[in-house]
Amino acid sequence: MIIKSILHMADLHLGAKNIKLPAEKQKILMQEHIEVLAKVFSEPCDIALICGDLFHSNFVSPKIKKSFWQEVETFAKPVLYVSGNHDEKVDFVDAPTNFYLLNETNNVFRTENIDFWCASQTYQNFDATKKNVLLLHGSISNKTDNDYLDLSKILTQKFDYIALGHEHNFWQGQIGHSVLAYSGALFANGFDECGQKGYILVEDDFRPNFHPLQQRNFKILIFSITDIAEIGVLQSKFQDQLANEKQNIIRVVFSGYYQEGQEINFDKLKSDYDGFYLEFIDKTKMKIDLEKYKNEPLSFKAEFIKLVEEASLSEEDKNKILRIGIEALQGDDLSI
Repeated sequence: MIIKSILHMADLHLGAKNIKLPAEKQKILMQEHIEVLAKVFSEPCDIALICGDLFHSNFVSPKIKKSFWQEVETFAKPVLYVSGNHDEKVDFVDAPTNFYLLNETNNVFRTENIDFWCASQTYQNFDATKKNVLLLHGSISNKTDNDYLDLSKILTQKFDYIALGHEHNFWQGQIGHSVLAYSGALFANGFDECGQKGYILVEDDFRPNFHPLQQRNFKILIFSITDIAEIGVLQSKFQDQLANEKQNIIRVVFSGYYQEGQEINFDKLKSDYDGFYLEFIDKTKMKIDLEKYKNEPLSFKAEFIKLVEEASLSEEDKNKILRIGIEALQGDDLSI
């Protein structure tokens, strides 16, 4: 078997649930993930590598496992796997015969032109006349990570390509002769994973070619209410900003300042939205009228403003201190 093209992916986390999403939305996402997998496995490649965290835990529904194994079986070519920190205890007894788990006791899969390895204390019968690929799962940069990989101890042989998993964003680099790449997660599972997700195709030169997937993305949008006095205008601008995001999973962070007496009807904004999923975080603050507070009788705010204005500080520092102090006296979140 001669390998000309390699499919590299990782961190599928199948079975992971975003507890904020309603159950029916989670079911839709999981079905879409299976459909995306079918497209990924239809790539014209000779072998597939999955570098850890295939399943999110050992408590994955039989339906999800069965769907994945069907895609592997349909792929029909070898699928090589190294375990990740999320699925170290997962058993693969139902895997089809073209799924190969690489571990310390079975650390190499050989083809005519490329040998594929997992990390081992010894790489027995390492053939330097062939191309060699190493599959790893862990962090190569963060020494505090429980799954830190010390490459100085692992790279005791020269590998042409090091396929990595664990980091959820695409990255590529090089150490000496070796090309390294994180494929990133195949799917996002929360608002801490915004951005494009996808997989890598590796051709003869071992240069990773990242392929972003067309799917629902988690997105965080910032919406400032400053200088929007009329509720109708606010609603119109809000709908305009979300017009092209209805297929995505959206968190809107409201920021800026509103006038005293102004009220934002967040429930109304949400009820008018007809997209897949929407949630709000309110970081707005009431605009502070210092002149008004100066004239309040027997007021802590008035005394505070007076003390700050008489202090030997720059105007910039005075403004910062005044805003934070008034917010504290009002019980607001502080602008720091």
